[in-house]
Amino acid sequence: MLALPLVATLSAPQATAEQARQTPTTARTAASPSGPGAGLEEGTWFGKPVLLPYRKAKDSLDQAEKSAPKNLEATKDTTRKQAPPKGLEQWEMPQLQAKGKPLSAAEAGRRALAAAQKRGARSYADTSQVPLTKDADTSKALADSGVTPPTKWGDTPPAAAQRCLDNDAADTQDGKTFNRWLWCQKGRLGLEYFKVINGRPELQGITTVAFRAAAVGSGKTRGVRTYLQAEEGSVDNDVWSLWDRIFTVPSLRMYVLSDCGERPEYCGATGSAIEHTWEEWDYRDEWMHWDVRSQEAAGRGRDKVSFDEWHYRVGGSGGGYKIKPARSEQHTIRCDSASYFSNLGESYPKACVNYEVVPNLRYKVSDARVRGVAQHIRDAQNHPTKTYPIEYHTKDIPGKYHPGLRNERGLHRIPYGSRDAKANEDYKDAACNREAPYLGWRGLPPYDKKTKQCDEYPFQATEEGAASHDWDFSVRAVPAAENTSAGALLRWYFVSDRILYGTDAFWVNIQN
Repeated sequence: MLALPLVATLSAPQATAEQARQTPTTARTAASPSGPGAGLEEGTWFGKPVLLPYRKAKDSLDQAEKSAPKNLEATKDTTRKQAPPKGLEQWEMPQLQAKGKPLSAAEAGRRALAAAQKRGARSYADTSQVPLTKDADTSKALADSGVTPPTKWGDTPPAAAQRCLDNDAADTQDGKTFNRWLWCQKGRLGLEYFKVINGRPELQGITTVAFRAAAVGSGKTRGVRTYLQAEEGSVDNDVWSLWDRIFTVPSLRMYVLSDCGERPEYCGATGSAIEHTWEEWDYRDEWMHWDVRSQEAAGRGRDKVSFDEWHYRVGGSGGGYKIKPARSEQHTIRCDSASYFSNLGESYPKACVNYEVVPNLRYKVSDARVRGVAQHIRDAQNHPTKTYPIEYHTKDIPGKYHPGLRNERGLHRIPYGSRDAKANEDYKDAACNREAPYLGWRGLPPYDKKTKQCDEYPFQATEEGAASHDWDFSVRAVPAAENTSAGALLRWYFVSDRILYGTDAFWVNIQN
């Protein structure tokens, strides 16, 4: 992702912006047992990309400024400068790796779990914000609410991106995964410039610009559009001499683009690197964008599922510096061609979503439309042994959401009307009506069927439903209207978070 304390690499021949996407280079490092500058000829200039989280960027650059001597005269500074400040002296930096095959489902899940746990990332699919008609169906007001899958991309991010960027987590190292359709981040990116003097790399200057970034998935195509915008007037020059600030830095160039982590037969990126001088970066504030697309032919299974990775790349040129492009950490996306997603007459036959997030369905007890169902699920999750049907063993009911956690206790969607869903319904009805195997006191006590319905958890449309051999379940009589509303919102959620059949786990988050 585009926010690392320092992502720094160096190489021999410079990679141009045009070569950046097609030609990964092999770095020649300045580090060796005999000294950090060994292997580079005296007088060699080289540079390293800098990608900084917004909150820490200024502090880091201020520290670099303090650690370097100042030359306030408008003459070329030929004196030896200070060694790189603490944190910059590690010269054996990660290299750009050759592109490979996409991740397996297991590895993608493992990485996504680690990333989601680290940043507490979770989807924001809140059913209390979803309007319902009098018939308890999701209404067309959803189209303006920011909780439907994107169907087209623009030259600028959607309005929800600003809400994402306003979140405190957007200006951290990992950025903010707002939901499965939107990720955003603020920070600084630029280049550090060095010269080898007496066999030692000496920092000459650091030039950076503030940026805003976003990545938007799609409910209509197997792709993600990535955006980046430089903040006008935000270019900072630190450590440089006054001479260099006036005569050297303005003409140096930096380029940026986004790219796939896999080979073209798996994933492809459209759009060229965008390159400007630092003088130009200081007044260009238009949104730039690139598309990352997953190849359907490389997908697996019935839904053609693939897990792909994308990243930003930064490099530069000018002033005789040799600069190898660096990439940010990679973001995992999951793409599919599942044909069973639709809502309000709109179909979503192909899609890509952010995968480094914990998908959770939220019901709120304070939402009068679903209050009884929400309370039932909360009791089933927290006090399963106090729920019907009564078992002879300690009941264990899965699906409870825990912040930042994916685990084996998630729920898995199955088709409505499928054989497994019908089996779930049969077991649920047996418990609701005190029929075998839940005869007498083991089943739900009689209730007014004119005003109430028998609600079950886990849901009928999940593998973990009432017929599961691995898990227990709960039933309770709730107001009929609330049960109907909760069912409509569950169907909406499956579309909103793009929950695939079988392998795509989700959790249920009951809030006050």
